[in-house]
Amino acid sequence: MGSISSPGIGSGINVTQLVSQLVAAERAPEDRRIQRKDSEARADLAAFSTIRNALSSLRGATNTLNTAASAQPGRKTTVQEGAGFTASSDGTAALGRYNIEVVSTATAQKRQSAPVGAAVDLGTGTLSFTVDGETFNVAVAATNTITQLRDAINTATGGKGLSATVVTGDTGSVLVLNAAKAGAAGGITINATGTLSTFTSGIGITTPAANAEVNVNGVVRTSSSNRLTDLIGGVTLDLTKANPGTSYTLDIGTDNGNVRNALQAFIASYNSSVSALRTASNYNAETRQGGPLVGDAAVRGLTQQLRGAIGNAFDALSAIGIKGSKDGSLSLDAAKLDAALAADPSAVRKAFDQSKAGSLGNVLIARLDGAVAPSTGLLETRTKALNDRIKGLQSDSDRLNVRMSKIEENYRKQYTALDGLVSQLQTTSSFLSQQLSQISKI
Repeated sequence: MGSISSPGIGSGINVTQLVSQLVAAERAPEDRRIQRKDSEARADLAAFSTIRNALSSLRGATNTLNTAASAQPGRKTTVQEGAGFTASSDGTAALGRYNIEVVSTATAQKRQSAPVGAAVDLGTGTLSFTVDGETFNVAVAATNTITQLRDAINTATGGKGLSATVVTGDTGSVLVLNAAKAGAAGGITINATGTLSTFTSGIGITTPAANAEVNVNGVVRTSSSNRLTDLIGGVTLDLTKANPGTSYTLDIGTDNGNVRNALQAFIASYNSSVSALRTASNYNAETRQGGPLVGDAAVRGLTQQLRGAIGNAFDALSAIGIKGSKDGSLSLDAAKLDAALAADPSAVRKAFDQSKAGSLGNVLIARLDGAVAPSTGLLETRTKALNDRIKGLQSDSDRLNVRMSKIEENYRKQYTALDGLVSQLQTTSSFLSQQLSQISKI
């Protein structure tokens, strides 16, 4: 049967507490070293991660700017107020001004019957409609109310050519026919026989089918649609209101919005990158506190590469409105950029053309690839090394735990044995004291 051990009960020594304190004292120096190294490695890892993300964003912005600057400039359309039309254009539209008069807009024919009672039988016979060269034959029932006739027409046409609806007012119900297409060719022709023809003969035209007519710089164009996509090359006109006798201007100019937006995104990404590098490596002399990567050669090298690339291209950047500041950040003068592009639409492309050796775009993308390229980039290899260091420190911690467990076990054995020895000595001492006391009595 196993014995029950309670170290410290016999001798009064708290073996458990003593062993715990001894192990903790022996563990502390190595534990502090591991924790300090782990904290430093994780701070470095977080800083490198921030820098890598910023530089990756800058790399993407540089590529986007290269694409935007190499593309055909966009077009901006400006329509004089009250013109009666709207316009849009693509990159193929020629720059210039056009005088446009909307003589008339295209309309779809609308017909309307005389009002009748909802239950009135409209008669029998045959009925067909012809619209834009296509004929629709309507199946006529023996009894035809106005709603039954409406349904029969819509069934026959299936929404093509024309549609029918019933509008009910104080004097009765009215059959309304709407042509599906605008323009003169979309007029509705009605053919009916029998007693039904009496009703259909009263379906008069309330809105005529008419073509649109537009005058552009003296050139007249008619159209069955109010949308004209081939009137002016690269321009789409949507007619909204006729203003016969009055011309309005349409200006087609260059739209540098894509290039401007891409350039602003590049500047923002560049500033973020410079800020991330500065924050990670900065040292505050007053507080005597430095960033996690203060003095790091990789960070110092990346900062010098970025600033060097910008500095070498300063003249080209200044010409398109990019300015530098004391802290290394960039800003954009939009007005100067627009003036530069007006004088030379390829001004931005010349600076950021990656296919041109020595250009800012070419130099930057090479340096950024060297920093953030997967597997081979400088920051990728530094990140891997830090992760390996953290894993190594975890292994050190695991080995320390094993070693401390063995040391604790040895201490416990030693002090448990000491506890037993002291307990025996105390028992012997008590026995001898009793015997001596008895002898003194005798």
